This record gives sequence, C-alpha cells and structure tokens, in this order.
Amino acid sequence: MAADSASEHEAERAPDPGRARDLARIVTLLGTVLFMPPVVVLFATDTRIGGMPLIVVYLFGVWLALIGVARLLSHRLEPRPPDASRSPPDAGIDGRRPR
Repeated sequence: MAADSASEHEAERAPDPGRARDLARIVTLLGTVLFMPPVVVLFATDTRIGGMPLIVVYLFGVWLALIGVARLLSHRLEPRPPDASRSPPDAGIDGRRPR
C-alpha cells in the first residue's frame, strides 16, 4: 500500500511536457505584450532607479525575467527525437558527408 502511494506521489511530481509547452506559449505571448509600446510607454517617466531611467530598468528587467523563465521551462521540455530527413551535423552544404 505504501509503495502505491509513493508511486502516485512521484507521478504527480513528474514534469508534464504538454503543460510546459503551454507555459512556454503563454510566456511568449506575455513577453510580446510586455514589450508593446502601450505598455512600455507607462514606464517612460523621469523617475530614475540607480541613476538609470525607469524605462531602461523595465525593459532590461522584463528581458532578464523572460530569459530566466525560458531557461527554467527548457529543462521541463523534452527534446524532440532526431528527424531522419535532416542532414547529419557533419554534412556539407549539399547534405553529403565529407570524404
């Protein structure tokens, strides 16, 4: 009985690649919205943080946050299986291997 509950608990903690893909799509859309001019203009004030204009802090902060979230999500996404139609990594321009 205890083994069953342990395996159920592990199944709940296992990352779901479908959910991670959905989160990746949401983060992409959120990033797009956060970089749109109507939102960015809200931070175009004379306020300074550490000597830098608020808009610069906002843009680089959002950029850094998106990179961090993308890095975390990339670990949850499973790699795609290799595609047989693609050329091997050491193939030349014409798709053939060098001699």
